[in-house]
Amino acid sequence: MTDFADPFLSHFLQASSDGKYLAGEDEWKDFFGSVLSSGLCTGPSAYRAFETIWLESLASSRAFSEESSTPRLSFDSLKSRILEMHPVKDAQEALSAASAINLQAQNLTSLLNNWDPSKLDEDKCRQLLSVLYGLEKEHLQQTAECAALTKEVADKMESTRLLSLTSSNSNSSSSSSGPAHADSGSAAASSTTLANPLMFYKQNIALIEKAALKHKVRYTSPSGAVTVTRGADRGRAAVDVYGFGQTFTDTNNISVHRGQGSLKGKLVDVVSLVVPKTKVSPAAVAAAWSGYSATKSLALASACVPRAVGVEDDGDDISYHYEWIPARSLSSLMYDARIRKGGDFCLGENSALFRHWSREVLVALNQLHSQCPHVLLNAHDVGPSNFMVARQGTSARLGRLLWGNVYDPAAGPPPRAFFRERECALLRGFGRIMRGMLSFEKEEDALGAFVPDASKTFDARKMVAAEAADADSASAPLVFPATVLVGQRLLVKLPPVGSLKQVRDDTGALGPRCAWHKPVLGKVGGESGSGVCMQVLSQNITTTLEVDARGNASVVLFASRAGLCDIQIPFYDPALKDVPNAMCTLTIACEVTPAPCSNGLSAVMRACRDSGNETENFTTLSGLLDHKYFEELGVGDLENVMSAYEAYFAEGVKASGGGSTSIL
Repeated sequence: MTDFADPFLSHFLQASSDGKYLAGEDEWKDFFGSVLSSGLCTGPSAYRAFETIWLESLASSRAFSEESSTPRLSFDSLKSRILEMHPVKDAQEALSAASAINLQAQNLTSLLNNWDPSKLDEDKCRQLLSVLYGLEKEHLQQTAECAALTKEVADKMESTRLLSLTSSNSNSSSSSSGPAHADSGSAAASSTTLANPLMFYKQNIALIEKAALKHKVRYTSPSGAVTVTRGADRGRAAVDVYGFGQTFTDTNNISVHRGQGSLKGKLVDVVSLVVPKTKVSPAAVAAAWSGYSATKSLALASACVPRAVGVEDDGDDISYHYEWIPARSLSSLMYDARIRKGGDFCLGENSALFRHWSREVLVALNQLHSQCPHVLLNAHDVGPSNFMVARQGTSARLGRLLWGNVYDPAAGPPPRAFFRERECALLRGFGRIMRGMLSFEKEEDALGAFVPDASKTFDARKMVAAEAADADSASAPLVFPATVLVGQRLLVKLPPVGSLKQVRDDTGALGPRCAWHKPVLGKVGGESGSGVCMQVLSQNITTTLEVDARGNASVVLFASRAGLCDIQIPFYDPALKDVPNAMCTLTIACEVTPAPCSNGLSAVMRACRDSGNETENFTTLSGLLDHKYFEELGVGDLENVMSAYEAYFAEGVKASGGGSTSIL
């Protein structure tokens, strides 16, 4: 029997100062937070169970010790309380069986103590051996059952842990949880199922203001306008890649400038959005302030959007200053690369660029969602054009975001429902961004390829009807093309054989009881039999296919690997020994193409797409961050990121102009 390593014990030992007890609130918080982040504890009921155990320990300490004594909780006490509250299936039966064996062993010992070994006869020896054999048999049986039970528990815990790493049941990562979770006075603050940025903002308003003040720029001066003044793009900010001024219709009055300001005695570059007070509509003024306020609310985010670094009011104009980070959007980078390198250029799933960028954008989206209480007006449209790449491909930010006011619960649904809807929109946007890196196809086609349906229908009825309309079709075999992905099922729907033109024209040659027969699979241009890339899944097929009341038939096949497969479905009277001729076979030339990504990535994209339909075990941005697929790259990998960026995109970046240094 394999020893079972209790996964809770390692977290307990890490949190405990003496390895025996969790002493005090701090050690309990460390233990509870570690268990949450590992995915071992899922769901509100599990959170409440842990809280109950600790509260019981506190109550016991206060009842039987001095008031100032530190509450202590041993691992054995923790384990016994968990098993009491959540008993393992069949554990009591296994314990009862073990107790029975122990009782029999005690009876045997008592019996042997009363016997004189020198006077044992053959009958007593046989009786003793019979008892020993019975004990050994029951011991081996219980050992096997305990091993199976242990494996079942371990497998369940592992599956639960993996599930929680893509759902909100796991604790948010350190990059997104923020000070509110770290500084809260109770572990319950870490057990929030879904993010509530409105609460985060209220709890951390002082820290946000302090962080914003730390990066505030003073004494700014413009160094040149960056607004197009001629041509069709007149009024558009030429290098306003982050879209600070994109929400305004009267852009002739609102200008975007590059400038410089003083930060801790050093000159830094900024982008300034200058809004006149009297020449712009009140709605535009309010929108400019909402954009700045939303950006400022993300002051605690490490890598999300360019920082809001100050506001200046000179009487006539209000200038909103933002951090200047030279960058280009992912959509622009991929577009230029495809012009230079070919229209089918895209990144590989295993490339350092894709691995790094997918994590960076996930971090940015998670920080935005968990910390910003403002309404994101274009949340449902987030995609590759909102993902901004800078610093030789190593840094990423979000841009071109349209912000509204701080969400008002009195004017809409509860915060939980509202922000969950926003998170689902951002999850779908995350999927679009990943597909923008991996595919050159349109989003609809890319989604179908990366997140394919489990089954694909091939309706031969429509194709046969189209063939029947052709006057020459009766003289030609029925051959149709089809394509499926590896792992997909192909449902072939067949028409009644009596409707086939070949049956009607081949007077009697196919027999009076013509029927569809079991498909014959073969390689294209090769022999049938083993080695083909598809298999028939439909059960209970002997010779002919079953038909419904209308005479329609169907058969299901599974694409097991890439290749070309001939699916030949004959139709003739089963009484005939041989296939009459080549005209009585419907042939599907099926191409099985490999999936464009790994099963893991396809599962992530599927979860992002379907997140809005979940009612439990929610897929969340913070949960995906904890998934092993999005592990952070090492220093050596970042060198590969810069090398790949130089090879794929540097030429386009140089052509679009250089940049300057940023505040960070």
